[in-house]
Amino acid sequence: MELEKLQEKGINQKDFFIKKIDKKIEDLFVERYRNLSTNIKELTESFFIDLEIFKKLLKDNQSKKYCKFYYIHKDTYLNIGICFSDNDQCVIIEKEDKLFDLFGETIGDENFINMKNDFENIIGAKLSPHTNEIKDILTFYTLDNIKGYLEKMKDSHPSIYGLKFNMWQYCPTNIDPELAEEFTKRNNRISFCVHALFNKKNNLYSEGDAYDLGNLRP
Repeated sequence: MELEKLQEKGINQKDFFIKKIDKKIEDLFVERYRNLSTNIKELTESFFIDLEIFKKLLKDNQSKKYCKFYYIHKDTYLNIGICFSDNDQCVIIEKEDKLFDLFGETIGDENFINMKNDFENIIGAKLSPHTNEIKDILTFYTLDNIKGYLEKMKDSHPSIYGLKFNMWQYCPTNIDPELAEEFTKRNNRISFCVHALFNKKNNLYSEGDAYDLGNLRP
C-alpha cells in the first residue's frame, strides 16, 4: 500500500534511496531525533560503512531482492544490522536470509534475532511513546535502488570511500511540497538518511547531500 500511494503521487519506486533531501529538512529531523536522546541514552546518532565492504556484500548477495537495515541492540546501544532477503517483512527467515554487521562480518541467525528482539524490548519500548506506539524495526530497499544510488554518487564523486547514515525522526513539513504528505504520514517515526563520504585534496574529506525514501516496517 505504501508504494501504491507513492506512485499515485508521482513518486516512482526508482526514487527510493536516490531522492535528495533538503538540508533544512535533514537538520529538522536530525534535531528531533537528538532530542529523544535526552531521555533515551542508548540512542546512536550516526553510523558508517566502508564502501568497498558494502559493495562486496551487495555482490555476494546479489541473488537476494532486498537489503534490509534492522535496528538492533548491540553493546548496550542502538546499532544497525544488514540483512539480504527475498522478503520485505520484519520476520527473519533463518537459514535463508544473510545477516551482517556494518563491518561486513556475518552474524549468526540466533544472535541477530536476539539483538533485534533486544532492540524491540529495550530501546524500542522506550521509543514507542514517541513514535506513535510503533517499535520501529527496519528500513529496507531493493538492491536495484541501492545500486542506482551508488552509480549516481560515483558520477558526482568518484572518490567515495564510505556511507554515513544519520538517524532522524520525521515530522510534518512543507519545505519540500512533493514529499509533505509522505513526511506527515511518517510523523514521529525514526529512520535515517544517507550521505556519501568522499576524499578531497590535502587529506580532507567531505559529505555529499542527504538521500532518503526507504520503506519502513512495521
